[in-house]
Amino acid sequence: MAVPRRSNVQSMRRLLETKKEKTEEKEKDKVPTLSEICSSSITTSLFQNRIRWRKLSDLAFEFRYFSNDLKIPKPIQKSLRTAMENVLAEAKRWDAKHLEMFVEPAKSKRRALPKSELLRTFYSKLVWKRHSCEIDDVATCSHLIKTECKNWPLMQFQFACLYAKTDLIYDDWKFDNYRLSCFRKQVGDHPVYDFWLTMMATINKDREFFGSSRRLPNQKVAQCFLFAIRNGYLQLVEYIWNQITDRDREAIGLIEWRNMCYRARDGDAISFLCHNLCRMNALGTCRIAWAAFFDAFQHLVHDEKGKNDNLEKNQYRRKFEFLLKHTCPTLRSRLVKHEHFRLLCDAFRYNEQEIFSLLHMYMSPADIASAREHIDRIFDRNKTKSGDRLRRTLMRRQQTVQ
Repeated sequence: MAVPRRSNVQSMRRLLETKKEKTEEKEKDKVPTLSEICSSSITTSLFQNRIRWRKLSDLAFEFRYFSNDLKIPKPIQKSLRTAMENVLAEAKRWDAKHLEMFVEPAKSKRRALPKSELLRTFYSKLVWKRHSCEIDDVATCSHLIKTECKNWPLMQFQFACLYAKTDLIYDDWKFDNYRLSCFRKQVGDHPVYDFWLTMMATINKDREFFGSSRRLPNQKVAQCFLFAIRNGYLQLVEYIWNQITDRDREAIGLIEWRNMCYRARDGDAISFLCHNLCRMNALGTCRIAWAAFFDAFQHLVHDEKGKNDNLEKNQYRRKFEFLLKHTCPTLRSRLVKHEHFRLLCDAFRYNEQEIFSLLHMYMSPADIASAREHIDRIFDRNKTKSGDRLRRTLMRRQQTVQ
């Protein structure tokens, strides 16, 4: 019996899907270059040796003149300087993320030194990812619980709640009822600690606390979920995400999605939310994220102050690259095609070579042909050498993916 052949449309769709899967696997398994490995290892070791009890602003001032004192070629100085900026930006991200774990007392009971300054004692103990200028938040949390907070039960409980370490939270020998009642008096006003302490007090724990029969989720659940999304605690987001319904996920997730895109701080949390929100409502997720993408692009291209200040321009470029890297392929394709390839066409008009190459490298093969039509129309009206060079890079990209 003859097997019916697939139509050409189905075979082409299957071919495009396999190409997307291969490109995603290549992006995940991308091996860093030798220069990236060297610069990241040098800068992370410098950070760990020189930070001590100092502030990040003091170390940033020292790093600004560190590469100039070394007698090395200019390209190596430039790569070292960018790596130092990435390390300091990553340390600021970790600091800003964990500032919200503290409950500041009232004005009458405040000390001369705020509690948030305790994070400075952990700077030299941060665990960095291998061959990268990124901090491993989960490994850092486990390391701090075992070593720095070994005799500090309250800080152990706080880290365990923020990273949803249920094996430590439900340890009756470490956190008995007397100690939990003390925690309630000290940090009970915080939404995350209030969430865990209330859930631990219930009899059936998860079953009663995450009741699916309600029209809206529990207020404590909603507040803790919003806090986890807002500050990028992925493990806590995943824990609550698996307990609530799709209606509550979409309603609460889209509230903070715009702020997360503008903040551009927590890559893993953005990737998780982007993938799941696009699965439920791709159109609404794209409309909300477009404002953040276009705002970063406009500051990068049109801002006169950014053109004179390289530090500010690198900040917007880092934000734009961050958003493209951590969004899912569905949202990335929609954003690139939004308003008839607005971002790609504007990068071509203003001769932004890095942004233009970055955008067409993230484009799917099916969109390159239609994008080239828009570029050709702009090039026919204004033929320049720089425009011809960018157009040829797009043509080479189109020939390689076909």
